[in-house]
Amino acid sequence: MSVILNSELRGEKTISDLRAGGKITAELYGPEIKNQSVLLDYKEFDKVYNEAGESSLVVVKAPDGTDINVLIVEVQYHPISGKYINVDLRQVSMKEKIEADVELKFIGEAPAVKSLGGTFIPAKNTLTIKALPSDLISEIEIDISGLVTFDDKITVADIKLAPGIEVMDAPEALVAIITEPQEEEAAVTPESEAERVASVEVAGEKKEEGEEEKKGE
Repeated sequence: MSVILNSELRGEKTISDLRAGGKITAELYGPEIKNQSVLLDYKEFDKVYNEAGESSLVVVKAPDGTDINVLIVEVQYHPISGKYINVDLRQVSMKEKIEADVELKFIGEAPAVKSLGGTFIPAKNTLTIKALPSDLISEIEIDISGLVTFDDKITVADIKLAPGIEVMDAPEALVAIITEPQEEEAAVTPESEAERVASVEVAGEKKEEGEEEKKGE
């Protein structure tokens, strides 16, 4: 289900005034509409972006009241505060499939971690999918409860999505594994380190003495 984002005309206000008023700028463009600079309410955009991300359809209500189907394709952040400062909204055709990167959400508990002490390693954080805009999803859940041994793994081929959604990544590409626990190295105490240094020094002295004896011969 798509979410709705309201927009308004930018007007003549400065960037500082707009930000003080809780607004951020946005560029609205696409093959079937006129490019236009608009304003978005900061809090509303934050809520919509957290819900839809960059891979779900968003309906933008343009300043003239027209509903436009878009994707959030780029978000710019303030270098110091980290807040949104500008957004690109690209109109999409509802009849043409498009590609989008979708975040992976790992769920469940892997027995190889719980019982065997292994470490869960995600090989991918996103997958590229291709679908009609109305079929796009914001995330893909990956159940890791099937990782029972260290030989088990999850590949792209193991991921099943709804009809109409195609995964573009190679089927054999690795998604997640469990690695065996690593043996901890023996702790080095000051005493053992001193003994090691002393043994090296003694060995060096014996070597020098041997070389001197050979020279004397």
